[in-house]
Amino acid sequence: MRCERPGVVLGAGLALTVLAALAPAGLAGPPVPAWSWTAWALALAGGVAAFRAAGSTAPQLLRRLAWLLPFVLVLAAPAALLAPAGRRLATVAALLARSVAATTAAAGTTFLLGPLGLVRGARSLGAPERLVDVLEAALASLAAMLEQARAMLRAREARRTTHGPWGSVLADPVATVRGFGRFAAALLVRTLEWAEAVERARLARGADLP
Repeated sequence: MRCERPGVVLGAGLALTVLAALAPAGLAGPPVPAWSWTAWALALAGGVAAFRAAGSTAPQLLRRLAWLLPFVLVLAAPAALLAPAGRRLATVAALLARSVAATTAAAGTTFLLGPLGLVRGARSLGAPERLVDVLEAALASLAAMLEQARAMLRAREARRTTHGPWGSVLADPVATVRGFGRFAAALLVRTLEWAEAVERARLARGADLP
C-alpha cells in the first residue's frame, strides 16, 4: 500500500510516540496524572488505526501486539521497583500502558509506511539528506536480512519432520539453542555477503568518484 502523504503520517506517528513515551508514569513524585492515560489511549488508537489502514485484520493485529508484550514486560516492569512504596502496582500498570502505547504507535507507523514510505516521509519533513541516506541504507539492509531469514526458515521447515521452530525446546533444549545459534551465524554470513555485493556494485557505478 502506497501512502500519499508519508510526511504527514510519519510526523503524526512520531508525535504520538514521543507524547506517549514522555507522559509521566509515576516513577517519582506525584501519582500518574490523568492526561497521561489520555495520551496513551491516543497513541494506542493511532497505532491500531495505522495497522488497520495497512490492511491488518483484527487477529493479525493481536498477534503482532502479542509479539511486543514480552519485550515490554522485560523493559518496563523492573523499573517499577524505583517507584515509592505503596504505588508500585499502579506504576507497573502505567509503565506497561506507556510502553505498549508508544511501541504500538511507532510500529503501526512503520508498518503503514514501509521502508520506502519512511524514507519519503523523512525527506518530506526536511530531515538532513545525509541522515536520510543513512536511514535508507539501514532499511535496505534490514529488509535484505529479513528476506534472507524468511528464505532460510522456509528451507528449514521443508527439511523438518515436525512443524514449528519451538517444537523441540522441551525435549532437547540444548540442541534447539545450538540450532538457533547456527541459524543466526548463517544469517550473519549471508547478510555480510549481500552487503559486500551491494558495495561492489556501488563502487562499479562510480559512487566514490568526485
